[in-house]
Amino acid sequence: MDGNELRRMLCAASDPASTGRWLRGQYFPEIVSRFNSEESRKRFGLYRGEKIPANERNLTDVRTRMGNLIEFELARISNELLLERGVRDIFWSYVAANRFPDLEIRRNSGERLLRLEIKCLQCIAEEKSANFDTLLKDINPRTDFVAVCLWDWSSAPSNTYGWDCVPVVYKTYVLHAYSLASMRDAYWLNQPPSSLGGGFQGFDIRYAVTCENGVYSKEQGNNGKLLRIWKPGFQYRPAASDALSDTEDEYLALLEEAVQAGFEILAKGQLRQLGTGPIEEIMKDGAVAGYKSGLAAYVRSSVVNYRSAAGVARENQVRVVVFMTERYRGSVYLFQNGRAKKIHDAVKPKNLVSLIKVSLP
Repeated sequence: MDGNELRRMLCAASDPASTGRWLRGQYFPEIVSRFNSEESRKRFGLYRGEKIPANERNLTDVRTRMGNLIEFELARISNELLLERGVRDIFWSYVAANRFPDLEIRRNSGERLLRLEIKCLQCIAEEKSANFDTLLKDINPRTDFVAVCLWDWSSAPSNTYGWDCVPVVYKTYVLHAYSLASMRDAYWLNQPPSSLGGGFQGFDIRYAVTCENGVYSKEQGNNGKLLRIWKPGFQYRPAASDALSDTEDEYLALLEEAVQAGFEILAKGQLRQLGTGPIEEIMKDGAVAGYKSGLAAYVRSSVVNYRSAAGVARENQVRVVVFMTERYRGSVYLFQNGRAKKIHDAVKPKNLVSLIKVSLP
């Protein structure tokens, strides 16, 4: 990326679909690579036995804090890149108001150019609950995008710094904000609850509105939850466009890869704690369905059916098979005498290892 390309694309001089593909394929990979450098991540590390709170409430606070820090660091690195490329007439700025978007690119005169909402999802979070409920009227279809950063903690050692663990951004997904909001609205409006009581759900000038038994109120439930915005094959679609098709493809990739990334981190981490040997992939239809090590295996329940527990155990020569849901609840099956028996159901990840150790010889 030379300075001229950076300036042209960040000024939203191209069409939205092309801008989205450029941000996704060229710009953010460079920014994320710099974020993941030791020199950048040292500022976020946990050192000398420092711990993150284990209770759910404080974990949510940590994730919110990390989301803000990642957002600020991405903007800092972006401004650093602009200066390196000799671009001094535009810059990334923060939006002080707590509203859409988070970051704006401005000319030195203050004119707004490209605008980005940053959403940060921790891979292993059971409920990846980032929200996108900005109304269409507040989104500029030419300039506005949503960038979703998938991140988690890594204990990989540093060559220079003595951290215990640091955050790593695995991937950033870029979605055209207007198309994403159109998908969200088409899905939500065409799936009203049965309890409307003769009323309607829709939007007023400020926010989404729903109805419960004839009483209207601000919608505070499902509308805008980032990973519930759209389903593949939904029949009521917004008007077709290049930007919409691009956004749908990227969104569906996000849905799958966000769950898979968290599953991989949890499964491999717990198999290492079990200390049963090297970790190998379990494949199904050419894709990774799980992981095994020694006498234990972890598989995704959305990919491999529970009824296949005995077959999974037999084929992979393991005694314990853990089926993990998309929210990472684990059902544990013990394989003995040619049959698999469920011994634990819907166990939270933090409790799985101790239960499995009791079941293994």
